[in-house]
Amino acid sequence: MTAPTVSDALREATRRLAAAGSETPRLDADVLLGHVLGLDRSALLARLRDPLPATAADAFAHLVAEREGRSPVAYLTGRREFMGLPFRAAPGALVPRPETELLVEWAVDRLRRTDSATILDIGTGTGAIACSVAAALPADWPGQVVAADVSAAALAVARANRAALGLADRVRLVRGDLATWCGGGVSLVLANLPYLTPEQVEGNPWLAPEPRLALDGGPDGLDLIRRLIADLPRLLAPDGAAGLEIDPSQAGTVAALLKETLPRGRVAVVRDLAGLDRHVVVELPGGTSGAD
Repeated sequence: MTAPTVSDALREATRRLAAAGSETPRLDADVLLGHVLGLDRSALLARLRDPLPATAADAFAHLVAEREGRSPVAYLTGRREFMGLPFRAAPGALVPRPETELLVEWAVDRLRRTDSATILDIGTGTGAIACSVAAALPADWPGQVVAADVSAAALAVARANRAALGLADRVRLVRGDLATWCGGGVSLVLANLPYLTPEQVEGNPWLAPEPRLALDGGPDGLDLIRRLIADLPRLLAPDGAAGLEIDPSQAGTVAALLKETLPRGRVAVVRDLAGLDRHVVVELPGGTSGAD
């Protein structure tokens, strides 16, 4: 019997994952088989006609079955690329999403135009936002990025990523409830806090393997976001800024909360690549103190 080729294996895995409800079945299959073979996607696609060794076929079949059972691809490979950097992914922390990269890009652009010194990443999870911001700034940048999370498991993942990326001297990790531990004077607050409702979490079985603590934002998804916004007048420096990731349905509410809390701030909604309202940002003009 002729051994199946790489193409055969990918075709069958794609069929199975599509039947299981994956929104990206072919991409999932490519990433999982590439992981098994130690190949990036372009190298994998260059070997479509190659026979697939039996040991690799068995390992691939196991991963496909796990993915059919809703395990995130990033948990199965232990890795997720974010902002071009390799991040460790593990069940204790939310898998970084591509749309969050836009928040990092906004933050880095702002930091390059200001003399910002202290950045907070609240609800850091894997440390993707904090580490990506720190890695993007010049080597002589004088400030520090502080990444906080209430979850010890998430901070363990962030600590591993900080070490792997060589950022131990630029990223400080804190275990705490939002920013209640911080004294203020912060240049920039970034946060990808839980913003889904319980119904959204429970209605999506593909989210089940990820920590609910990082997903469930309360009845309207805004419990933690409201608390953080209420604390911004105390936290932010006179010319500080904040950027929050949200569910698109929350953009109007969050923008209104920011305008009410920081009446002198300039509030804007940032759309993601799909055209959805994904981030709300606020920038204080120099010399203001936030709320009157």
